[in-house]
Amino acid sequence: MARAQFKLLLFLFVTGLFAGVLALGWWLYQNVYLSEQRVQHELEAMKDQDRPRIDPGAKRFDAAIALVRGGSLEEGREALYKLVGQFPESATCPEARRIIGEINMDQLFSPSYRAGKTEYIVQPGDSLGRISDKVKTNIDYIIRLNSLMSSTLQPGDRLLVAPIDFHLGVSVAKKQVVLFRRVGEKDYPFKFYTAQDVVLPPGIKAPASFEIGVKSAQIDGKAVPNTDPAYAQADKWIPAHRPKAVASSFSFRVPVPPKAVPVPVTPADPKAVVAPPPAPETGIFLAPEDLEELFALVRRGSKVDLGR
Repeated sequence: MARAQFKLLLFLFVTGLFAGVLALGWWLYQNVYLSEQRVQHELEAMKDQDRPRIDPGAKRFDAAIALVRGGSLEEGREALYKLVGQFPESATCPEARRIIGEINMDQLFSPSYRAGKTEYIVQPGDSLGRISDKVKTNIDYIIRLNSLMSSTLQPGDRLLVAPIDFHLGVSVAKKQVVLFRRVGEKDYPFKFYTAQDVVLPPGIKAPASFEIGVKSAQIDGKAVPNTDPAYAQADKWIPAHRPKAVASSFSFRVPVPPKAVPVPVTPADPKAVVAPPPAPETGIFLAPEDLEELFALVRRGSKVDLGR
Protein backbone atom coordinates (compact mmCIF):
# COMPACT_ATOMS: atom_id res chain seq x y z
CA MET A 1 0.00 0.00 0.00
CA ALA A 2 2.80 2.40 0.91
CA ARG A 3 4.54 1.54 -2.36
CA ALA A 4 1.39 2.36 -4.38
CA GLN A 5 1.06 5.70 -2.60
CA PHE A 6 4.72 6.47 -3.31
CA LYS A 7 4.27 5.71 -7.02
CA LEU A 8 1.19 7.90 -7.14
CA LEU A 9 3.04 10.78 -5.49
CA LEU A 10 5.99 10.31 -7.84
CA PHE A 11 3.65 10.31 -10.84
CA LEU A 12 1.95 13.46 -9.67
CA PHE A 13 5.29 15.12 -9.04
CA VAL A 14 6.63 14.24 -12.50
CA THR A 15 3.37 15.32 -14.13
CA GLY A 16 3.41 18.62 -12.27
CA LEU A 17 7.05 19.19 -13.15
CA PHE A 18 6.35 18.47 -16.83
CA ALA A 19 3.33 20.77 -16.82
CA GLY A 20 5.45 23.47 -15.19
CA VAL A 21 8.12 23.12 -17.85
CA LEU A 22 5.47 23.39 -20.58
CA ALA A 23 3.92 26.44 -18.92
CA LEU A 24 7.33 28.08 -18.60
CA GLY A 25 8.09 27.31 -22.26
CA TRP A 26 4.78 28.76 -23.39
CA TRP A 27 5.32 31.92 -21.31
CA LEU A 28 8.82 32.38 -22.76
CA TYR A 29 7.45 31.84 -26.29
CA GLN A 30 4.68 34.39 -25.85
CA ASN A 31 6.56 37.04 -23.88
CA VAL A 32 10.12 36.74 -25.17
CA TYR A 33 10.32 35.09 -28.59
CA LEU A 34 7.14 36.56 -30.13
CA SER A 35 7.84 39.93 -28.58
CA GLU A 36 11.28 40.00 -30.19
CA GLN A 37 9.74 38.97 -33.52
CA ARG A 38 7.19 41.77 -33.33
CA VAL A 39 9.87 44.30 -32.51
CA GLN A 40 11.98 43.03 -35.44
CA HIS A 41 9.05 43.30 -37.86
CA GLU A 42 8.26 46.81 -36.65
CA LEU A 43 11.89 47.84 -37.13
CA GLU A 44 11.91 46.41 -40.67
CA ALA A 45 8.67 48.22 -41.47
CA MET A 46 10.12 51.48 -40.19
CA LYS A 47 13.23 50.97 -42.31
CA ASP A 48 11.08 50.34 -45.40
CA GLN A 49 9.10 53.52 -44.73
CA ASP A 50 12.19 55.63 -44.19
CA ARG A 51 14.10 54.17 -47.11
CA PRO A 52 13.43 56.22 -50.28
CA ARG A 53 12.24 54.25 -53.27
CA ILE A 54 14.80 54.04 -56.02
CA ASP A 55 13.55 55.13 -59.45
CA PRO A 56 15.49 53.00 -61.96
CA GLY A 57 14.80 55.52 -64.74
CA ALA A 58 16.02 58.65 -62.92
CA LYS A 59 19.69 58.28 -63.79
CA ARG A 60 18.89 57.41 -67.40
CA PHE A 61 16.66 60.47 -67.62
CA ASP A 62 19.39 62.75 -66.26
CA ALA A 63 21.90 61.28 -68.72
CA ALA A 64 19.50 61.79 -71.64
CA ILE A 65 18.79 65.40 -70.65
CA ALA A 66 22.52 66.07 -70.43
CA LEU A 67 22.84 64.88 -74.04
CA VAL A 68 19.96 67.10 -75.17
CA ARG A 69 21.37 70.17 -73.41
CA GLY A 70 24.77 69.42 -74.88
CA GLY A 71 23.36 69.59 -78.39
CA SER A 72 23.24 65.84 -79.06
CA LEU A 73 19.52 65.82 -79.81
CA GLU A 74 19.46 62.55 -81.74
CA GLU A 75 21.32 60.64 -79.02
CA GLY A 76 19.33 62.28 -76.24
CA ARG A 77 16.01 61.52 -77.91
CA GLU A 78 17.03 57.89 -78.49
CA ALA A 79 17.97 57.60 -74.81
CA LEU A 80 14.55 58.99 -73.82
CA TYR A 81 12.81 56.50 -76.11
CA LYS A 82 14.69 53.66 -74.42
CA LEU A 83 13.80 55.02 -70.99
CA VAL A 84 10.08 55.11 -71.81
CA GLY A 85 10.23 51.61 -73.28
CA GLN A 86 12.25 49.96 -70.52
CA PHE A 87 10.92 51.79 -67.44
CA PRO A 88 7.32 52.84 -68.25
CA GLU A 89 6.49 53.21 -64.53
CA SER A 90 9.32 55.67 -63.87
CA ALA A 91 8.20 59.05 -62.54
CA THR A 92 10.37 60.65 -65.25
CA CYS A 93 8.38 59.13 -68.14
CA PRO A 94 5.74 61.90 -68.52
CA GLU A 95 8.47 64.52 -68.87
CA ALA A 96 10.47 62.22 -71.16
CA ARG A 97 7.45 61.84 -73.45
CA ARG A 98 6.91 65.60 -73.51
CA ILE A 99 10.53 66.28 -74.48
CA ILE A 100 10.44 63.58 -77.18
CA GLY A 101 7.39 65.25 -78.71
CA GLU A 102 8.90 68.74 -78.57
CA ILE A 103 12.12 67.61 -80.27
CA ASN A 104 10.19 65.77 -82.99
CA MET A 105 7.84 68.70 -83.68
CA ASP A 106 10.64 71.27 -83.73
CA GLN A 107 12.50 69.25 -86.34
CA LEU A 108 9.38 68.47 -88.38
CA PHE A 109 8.31 72.11 -88.74
CA SER A 110 11.79 73.66 -88.95
CA PRO A 111 12.87 74.68 -92.49
CA SER A 112 16.50 74.49 -91.35
CA TYR A 113 16.20 70.82 -90.39
CA ARG A 114 16.39 69.10 -93.78
CA ALA A 115 16.42 65.41 -92.81
CA GLY A 116 13.51 63.72 -94.59
CA LYS A 117 12.60 66.90 -96.49
CA THR A 118 13.11 67.69 -100.19
CA GLU A 119 12.75 70.76 -102.36
CA TYR A 120 9.87 70.72 -104.81
CA ILE A 121 9.82 72.98 -107.89
CA VAL A 122 6.29 74.07 -108.77
CA GLN A 123 5.20 72.92 -112.24
CA PRO A 124 2.58 74.50 -114.54
CA GLY A 125 -0.89 73.52 -113.35
CA ASP A 126 0.27 72.68 -109.84
CA SER A 127 -1.77 73.57 -106.79
CA LEU A 128 -1.22 72.92 -103.11
CA GLY A 129 -3.72 70.09 -103.24
CA ARG A 130 -2.06 68.47 -106.25
CA ILE A 131 1.41 68.81 -104.70
CA SER A 132 0.24 67.31 -101.40
CA ASP A 133 -1.17 64.31 -103.31
CA LYS A 134 2.07 63.88 -105.26
CA VAL A 135 4.28 64.03 -102.18
CA LYS A 136 1.77 62.23 -99.90
CA THR A 137 1.74 65.11 -97.48
CA ASN A 138 -0.74 67.65 -96.14
CA ILE A 139 -1.66 71.13 -97.44
CA ASP A 140 -1.58 72.53 -93.90
CA TYR A 141 1.88 71.10 -93.38
CA ILE A 142 3.22 72.63 -96.62
CA ILE A 143 1.78 76.03 -95.68
CA ARG A 144 3.18 75.94 -92.18
CA LEU A 145 6.60 74.61 -93.20
CA ASN A 146 7.02 77.25 -95.92
CA SER A 147 5.24 80.09 -94.06
CA LEU A 148 2.95 80.65 -97.06
CA MET A 149 0.54 83.57 -96.90
CA SER A 150 -1.32 82.66 -100.10
CA SER A 151 -2.34 79.54 -101.97
CA THR A 152 -1.31 81.12 -105.27
CA LEU A 153 1.69 79.36 -106.80
CA GLN A 154 3.84 80.23 -109.79
CA PRO A 155 5.80 77.76 -111.94
CA GLY A 156 9.36 77.70 -110.68
CA ASP A 157 8.47 78.45 -107.06
CA ARG A 158 10.45 76.30 -104.66
CA LEU A 159 8.73 74.61 -101.76
CA LEU A 160 10.13 72.50 -98.97
CA VAL A 161 8.06 69.32 -98.68
CA ALA A 162 8.13 66.02 -96.87
CA PRO A 163 5.90 62.95 -96.95
CA ILE A 164 4.01 62.53 -93.71
CA ASP A 165 2.63 59.15 -92.77
CA PHE A 166 1.03 59.53 -89.36
CA HIS A 167 -1.73 57.66 -87.59
CA LEU A 168 -3.35 58.06 -84.19
CA GLY A 169 -3.70 55.75 -81.23
CA VAL A 170 -6.23 56.59 -78.52
CA SER A 171 -6.38 55.12 -75.01
CA VAL A 172 -9.88 55.79 -73.70
CA ALA A 173 -9.07 54.89 -70.07
CA LYS A 174 -5.87 56.96 -69.94
CA LYS A 175 -7.39 59.80 -72.01
CA GLN A 176 -4.23 59.76 -74.08
CA VAL A 177 -3.76 60.37 -77.80
CA VAL A 178 -0.51 59.21 -79.38
CA LEU A 179 0.64 60.41 -82.79
CA PHE A 180 2.53 57.58 -84.48
CA ARG A 181 4.81 58.03 -87.48
CA ARG A 182 5.64 55.24 -89.88
CA VAL A 183 9.21 55.08 -91.11
CA GLY A 184 9.85 52.11 -93.39
CA GLU A 185 8.07 49.18 -91.78
CA LYS A 186 8.16 50.56 -88.25
CA ASP A 187 5.73 52.77 -86.33
CA TYR A 188 7.06 54.79 -83.45
CA PRO A 189 5.40 57.30 -81.11
CA PHE A 190 6.06 60.80 -82.39
CA LYS A 191 4.19 62.84 -79.78
CA PHE A 192 1.90 62.21 -76.81
CA TYR A 193 -1.19 64.29 -76.08
CA THR A 194 -3.44 64.29 -73.02
CA ALA A 195 -7.11 64.57 -73.91
CA GLN A 196 -9.19 66.82 -71.70
CA ASP A 197 -12.00 64.30 -72.02
CA VAL A 198 -13.09 61.31 -74.09
CA VAL A 199 -16.85 60.91 -74.61
CA LEU A 200 -17.67 58.36 -77.29
CA PRO A 201 -21.05 58.29 -79.04
CA PRO A 202 -23.40 55.44 -78.16
CA GLY A 203 -22.58 52.32 -80.10
CA ILE A 204 -18.83 52.98 -80.34
CA LYS A 205 -16.70 50.85 -78.06
CA ALA A 206 -12.99 50.17 -77.90
CA PRO A 207 -11.13 48.46 -79.38
CA ALA A 208 -12.04 49.57 -82.88
CA SER A 209 -10.37 50.95 -86.00
CA PHE A 210 -11.31 54.17 -87.78
CA GLU A 211 -9.92 56.51 -90.41
CA ILE A 212 -9.78 60.28 -90.74
CA GLY A 213 -12.42 61.91 -92.93
CA VAL A 214 -12.59 65.42 -94.41
CA LYS A 215 -11.26 67.95 -91.91
CA SER A 216 -13.23 71.10 -91.20
CA ALA A 217 -12.21 74.65 -90.24
CA GLN A 218 -15.04 77.13 -89.62
CA ILE A 219 -15.81 80.49 -88.08
CA ASP A 220 -19.47 81.14 -87.25
CA GLY A 221 -20.48 78.19 -89.38
CA LYS A 222 -18.58 79.36 -92.48
CA ALA A 223 -15.65 77.43 -93.95
CA VAL A 224 -12.29 79.17 -93.66
CA PRO A 225 -9.53 78.38 -96.20
CA ASN A 226 -6.14 77.42 -94.79
CA THR A 227 -4.50 80.55 -96.24
CA ASP A 228 -6.94 82.93 -94.51
CA PRO A 229 -5.29 85.07 -91.76
CA ALA A 230 -8.11 84.00 -89.42
CA TYR A 231 -7.48 80.30 -90.10
CA ALA A 232 -5.56 79.78 -86.86
CA GLN A 233 -8.58 81.00 -84.86
CA ALA A 234 -11.08 78.85 -86.75
CA ASP A 235 -12.94 76.03 -85.02
CA LYS A 236 -11.32 72.83 -86.21
CA TRP A 237 -12.81 69.35 -86.41
CA ILE A 238 -11.01 66.14 -87.30
CA PRO A 239 -13.71 63.52 -87.98
CA ALA A 240 -12.98 59.81 -87.70
CA HIS A 241 -15.28 57.11 -89.02
CA ARG A 242 -15.25 53.40 -89.59
CA PRO A 243 -14.29 52.54 -93.17
CA LYS A 244 -17.47 52.30 -95.27
CA ALA A 245 -19.59 53.26 -92.23
CA VAL A 246 -19.67 57.05 -92.01
CA ALA A 247 -22.63 56.98 -89.61
CA SER A 248 -20.44 55.40 -86.94
CA SER A 249 -18.10 58.29 -86.20
CA PHE A 250 -16.64 60.73 -83.68
CA SER A 251 -14.42 63.81 -83.91
CA PHE A 252 -11.26 65.20 -82.41
CA ARG A 253 -12.27 68.67 -81.30
CA VAL A 254 -11.90 71.45 -78.75
CA PRO A 255 -14.24 71.27 -75.71
CA VAL A 256 -17.47 73.22 -76.11
CA PRO A 257 -18.11 75.73 -73.29
CA PRO A 258 -21.20 74.75 -71.27
CA LYS A 259 -24.31 76.65 -72.27
CA ALA A 260 -25.96 78.87 -69.69
CA VAL A 261 -29.31 77.50 -68.51
CA PRO A 262 -31.96 80.25 -68.13
CA VAL A 263 -33.52 80.47 -64.69
CA PRO A 264 -37.33 80.43 -64.78
CA VAL A 265 -38.92 83.56 -63.28
CA THR A 266 -42.40 82.08 -62.86
CA PRO A 267 -43.45 78.99 -60.94
CA ALA A 268 -43.29 75.86 -63.04
CA ASP A 269 -46.59 74.66 -64.45
CA PRO A 270 -47.19 71.19 -62.97
CA LYS A 271 -48.93 70.21 -66.22
CA ALA A 272 -46.14 71.43 -68.45
CA VAL A 273 -44.11 68.87 -70.33
CA VAL A 274 -40.48 69.04 -69.21
CA ALA A 275 -38.04 68.62 -72.08
CA PRO A 276 -35.26 66.07 -71.47
CA PRO A 277 -31.76 67.47 -70.87
CA PRO A 278 -29.65 67.81 -74.00
CA ALA A 279 -27.45 64.86 -74.90
CA PRO A 280 -23.84 65.32 -73.78
CA GLU A 281 -21.36 66.50 -76.37
CA THR A 282 -19.31 63.62 -77.74
CA GLY A 283 -15.79 63.51 -79.09
CA ILE A 284 -12.15 63.37 -78.11
CA PHE A 285 -11.55 66.80 -76.63
CA LEU A 286 -8.09 68.32 -76.98
CA ALA A 287 -6.47 71.63 -76.06
CA PRO A 288 -6.70 74.12 -78.99
CA GLU A 289 -2.94 74.12 -79.59
CA ASP A 290 -2.84 70.32 -79.68
CA LEU A 291 -5.73 70.11 -82.13
CA GLU A 292 -4.08 72.78 -84.30
CA GLU A 293 -0.90 70.71 -84.42
CA LEU A 294 -2.68 67.48 -85.32
CA PHE A 295 -4.71 69.29 -87.95
CA ALA A 296 -1.50 69.94 -89.89
CA LEU A 297 -0.27 66.35 -89.67
CA VAL A 298 -3.15 63.96 -90.29
CA ARG A 299 -4.96 63.73 -93.60
CA ARG A 300 -7.93 61.99 -95.09
CA GLY A 301 -7.48 58.24 -94.74
CA SER A 302 -5.06 58.42 -91.80
CA LYS A 303 -5.74 55.52 -89.43
CA VAL A 304 -7.11 55.87 -85.90
CA ASP A 305 -6.85 52.95 -83.49
CA LEU A 306 -9.25 53.28 -80.58
CA GLY A 307 -8.09 51.25 -77.58
CA ARG A 308 -9.27 50.71 -74.06
